Order: sequence, then structure tokens, then C-alpha cells
Amino acid sequence: STRTDGHVKVTVTDHGIGIDENDVGKIFKRFYRSNTARSKTQASGYGLGLSIAKKIVENHGGTIRVKSKKDEGTSFTVSLPES
Repeated sequence: STRTDGHVKVTVTDHGIGIDENDVGKIFKRFYRSNTARSKTQASGYGLGLSIAKKIVENHGGTIRVKSKKDEGTSFTVSLPES
């Protein structure tokens, strides 16, 4: 985590299959699930986790952003005001 301009930022990164660039703009929508054909296992869930996370962060005056590259991984950065 880092502190800049009155905000605390936390970044979580994985080095997995990444998110297809066509899906990145959609992943925070409720019930959205990307193409599971790219993964080795069947995905479970309802596609609500990221939409709930985004709503919680925004309700606290923050932002959540994603950067992803196919076959290199994904980073999510949450920024929240310190006060």
C-alpha cells in the first residue's frame, strides 16, 4: 500500500491468464462473467463480486481500477481517501 495526495492505495496483482481487453470494461457490471473457455476449470459464482467491491469503494469516496494483459496477469488498485 502507498499514501499519496491524501489517499491510500492498495494494489493486488496476479500473474495468471489475464482478462481479455474486450472484457475489461465490463467486469464491474453486475452478473457479468467473461468467457470461461479460457480457463482450465468451470467458473462458479454469479458475477457479483467485482460490482459489489466497486460499489463499496465508491460509497467510501474511492476508486477501483484494473489493468490486465493477456497471459501476463491482472492488477486491481483500490484508492480510498485517508479521512
